[in-house]
Amino acid sequence: MTPVGKEEVEALRPSASVPYIEEAFREYSELAGIIKVSGTLPLGGIGDIRPVLSRLDPEGAFLLAPDLLLIRSNITATSLIKSLNTASFSKLYPRISTRIENLSMQDELKEELERILDDRGEIKDTASTALFRIRKEIRANKDRARKILESITTDKDTKEYLQEDIISIRDDRYVLAIKAGVHAGFQGVVHGRSGSGATYFIEPIALVELNNKVAILKKEEKTEEIEILKEATRKVGLQREPLLSDLDAAASLDAIQSKALFGREIGAIVPEIRQTGEVKLLSALHPILVFKERRGASRAIPIDIVIPEDRAALVISGANTGGKTVALKTLGLLTLMALSALPIPVAEGSVAVAFSEIFSDIGDRQDIIASLSTFSAHVKRMGEFLENAAPGSLVLIDEIGAGTDPSEGGAFALAALETLRERGAKIIITTHLNILKAHAQVDSNYLNASVEFDEKTLRPLYRLRYGVPGPSMGLSIAQSLGIPEAVINRAYGYIKEKEGAFIESIKILEEEKENVRKLRERIEALEAQKSKALDRLRQDRGVMVERAKRNIETMVDKAGDEIRESIQKFRAEGKAASGKRTATEVLKAGERLKEKLGHKKERYVPKKGDRVSLSGSNTKGTVVTVDADGKKAEVMVGNLKVWAPWDKLEKRGGQDSKPSQGMSLSADMEIASTLNIIGMRVEEALPIVTKFLDNAHSSGLHSVDIIHGVGTGALSRAVEENLKRHPLVKSFHHADPSRGGGGVTVVELK
Repeated sequence: MTPVGKEEVEALRPSASVPYIEEAFREYSELAGIIKVSGTLPLGGIGDIRPVLSRLDPEGAFLLAPDLLLIRSNITATSLIKSLNTASFSKLYPRISTRIENLSMQDELKEELERILDDRGEIKDTASTALFRIRKEIRANKDRARKILESITTDKDTKEYLQEDIISIRDDRYVLAIKAGVHAGFQGVVHGRSGSGATYFIEPIALVELNNKVAILKKEEKTEEIEILKEATRKVGLQREPLLSDLDAAASLDAIQSKALFGREIGAIVPEIRQTGEVKLLSALHPILVFKERRGASRAIPIDIVIPEDRAALVISGANTGGKTVALKTLGLLTLMALSALPIPVAEGSVAVAFSEIFSDIGDRQDIIASLSTFSAHVKRMGEFLENAAPGSLVLIDEIGAGTDPSEGGAFALAALETLRERGAKIIITTHLNILKAHAQVDSNYLNASVEFDEKTLRPLYRLRYGVPGPSMGLSIAQSLGIPEAVINRAYGYIKEKEGAFIESIKILEEEKENVRKLRERIEALEAQKSKALDRLRQDRGVMVERAKRNIETMVDKAGDEIRESIQKFRAEGKAASGKRTATEVLKAGERLKEKLGHKKERYVPKKGDRVSLSGSNTKGTVVTVDADGKKAEVMVGNLKVWAPWDKLEKRGGQDSKPSQGMSLSADMEIASTLNIIGMRVEEALPIVTKFLDNAHSSGLHSVDIIHGVGTGALSRAVEENLKRHPLVKSFHHADPSRGGGGVTVVELK
């Protein structure tokens, strides 16, 4: 990421303008598409040239070669980006194309800087004619000087003066290392002495004039280089505004690209943005937890955070360590990210609301220096909320009313919440205060939610259950952390009667809501299965009718053959006795045909309590429900209930016999998808389970539920062993906690 792109990302701020956010997300989506198809934009050469360009202002100022090289690098990068903007690119990515199109054309300046600078930032010899001549003369004079030094060092007469046979440079002039003690006899100019004093660095007299000439040429070289830099600086100055504009455009592209790379890294999507309405973050994840998971930590568990439009406040309660604060932080952070046009880790269908302001009080704000207690700090923050909150505000408060007497803290918290609600703010809080849970349960402006917690393992499930408050379970958690049982029991005894009753009412309410939810799901599943069965029946009806017609035609043809055969016998014999026998055979053939085709019997209308059998089988049962409009009845067969048409039922007389434990189904019968074997012994339940699975499979069901409860676990284990061996079972697993958990086994049929 470029330095200027990083600055732009750090400067991101949430917006309350839905059109602005949506347009920013469209740009994000386009660049994400570019990365997926073609890779990242070539932004690597972009540097921050603002400090360089700021040095252009003083009269006579000029930029150094490294400064010009940085500008050239930026121009090269923007040229590469601009080359991507073909007609097809513009059609696929119109918004990014517009940004690229606004980059300036700096071909002339680029060519000029390439002409005078090499890739190391050095001025080229060819930068000007004068510089080429000067450097050529410098090289020639240095070559002559080296030759003179080589001749001196190889001369026998000077060998005794040399400390070592090397050529050194002092003050940009060639010198020889001469031994101390004999240096006075060596003609030349002394330019220094070694630290030990054993060597003198002397410029031979023969080189003095030549070195002087090189020194003069060096000054001319420097003067010419400055002139070249000044001219280049002048040309850069003419393009200062376009260069700065290009830098801003490159920074914006880099920031958008960084968003796209970030979104790809954490599996984020673009949510729907609304000005008002329901907040719905589905399968939401806190980005920090996603990154921790990528580094090898435990799997991050997604959470659904939903605040209906008609509710002003969401009250989250439940066990300590259950994830209440994480849910609050996830909502706040993902909302801020979405309003900053950053993709968020949620599922499709999620909706973020463009709140005008977001206020939060999360964590302990105790300040010893400012003499603020925990409660005082929270109260001070609440005062800011009450003063500034307005319609369109989102207020997030963790453990509202904590840090003081629960009754006073709860009363203060409720008064503050009501005031914020009246101001039109949307409020999400976490709490352990029962007064707030109770108020949320009876006030339609509020919605209770609880973090789900496994009371057996005392482990949080990190899910929100809406509509019911949650118990804090502080004593249970304390016991799991090693507090002696005697202390825990004493604590339970101290719980006030009303507090205990409230906690118990919460549990009862949760159980009732869970039962209602399961019943609703079961009804929906049965309706879906019924619709599928009816669809299959309609599809197969034509085939069944055609098959029946062919069977009838076959029977009629066979009966006709028998009749014709009898008539031929009658004609051949021609005798009365034989004729009588033949007539009898004809009558018998007719009776057989009637039996095959079925003769119409008196219609049976069942009543509740009738003992019946299902026609065409040995299945027996008792009528429990009669649907007069649908002309069908519900029959209890063993532990199963089936619906059958009236014409498929035959009334049984006499004493009631033991109901059938097995049964066969016809196409127009409907079997339930749930079997309840709670309370049965293993040897009694397993045959019923096996027959239930056979009937369910023959009825076209793909998934059924077996309710066995938890109990000692013996029945559950026996059912699982049975399922492992059953040839019709594809797979099985325990139901979700919301559908009964370990007390229900969901079976997928082949």
